[in-house]
Amino acid sequence: MISVVIPLYNKEPIIEKTMMSVLSQDYSDFEVVVVDDGSTDNSVEKIEAIHDTRIRLIRQENGGPSKARNTGVKNAKGEWVLFLDADDELEPNSLAYFANLTRKFSEIKFFCAPFYVSIGGHKSLSFQYVDGIVKDPFYEFCIRRVMPRTGSFICSRELCLAEPFNDNIRRYEDYEWLFRIYKRTYIYSASKPVLTTNVDFNEASHARSDIKEDFMGYLSFKKKSFSEKMALYFLYLSERDYYPNQCHKLYPWLYWRYDWLLIYKLLRLLRRYFY
Repeated sequence: MISVVIPLYNKEPIIEKTMMSVLSQDYSDFEVVVVDDGSTDNSVEKIEAIHDTRIRLIRQENGGPSKARNTGVKNAKGEWVLFLDADDELEPNSLAYFANLTRKFSEIKFFCAPFYVSIGGHKSLSFQYVDGIVKDPFYEFCIRRVMPRTGSFICSRELCLAEPFNDNIRRYEDYEWLFRIYKRTYIYSASKPVLTTNVDFNEASHARSDIKEDFMGYLSFKKKSFSEKMALYFLYLSERDYYPNQCHKLYPWLYWRYDWLLIYKLLRLLRRYFY
């Protein structure tokens, strides 16, 4: 069984569409675990209006998406977990596609696939994946060739229980979690797009007032492989302007790593011309 875990917080305009994208799948062996994270709009009423025995609604006080996902995993009944954001939509046949992969490659515990990005109604493919085991996920992150996001991967519940999300992080909590997962198991990338992420409804991407609610507040470069260090550095470069004072305080030495900056620029050139 696949457990689709949906953390829900104030997504009244889109949650019904998200739910229908799951309930209309042609694969039948699944459940939907919706964890309401203290919504203050009519999101819960939208869920309760859908009469389907595959849905289980769990309510908790607001604790952020990480805590909501952890709650969903603890209450999930499936062997496999797919985390779906409440404002995104599964593509048709996605659950069947993932289920087939889990049967075909029984030794793999994490499968990811590309996804579409929808902005203002315009839908485009994010990345083009190649079928097979990802040799170095951190390097692939650096060149933006394999970039899993919630809703575009499936993983074993056992793995999720062993590596829960960090409850303190509310922004880029998925990257923090994925960076830990990359070191625990093989990653298999598949080529069929499985998700549409709706950027128009995405509010969690805004910077937090406290950097400790962001993965940016927890970057550690000690005892890491070079590719993991570079992946962390890439994230740091893309996000430091959101937290100028706090980043200067936490990572003063990174502002002088001109060697890493040169490697960053070289990898960007490689990505532009060869990928």
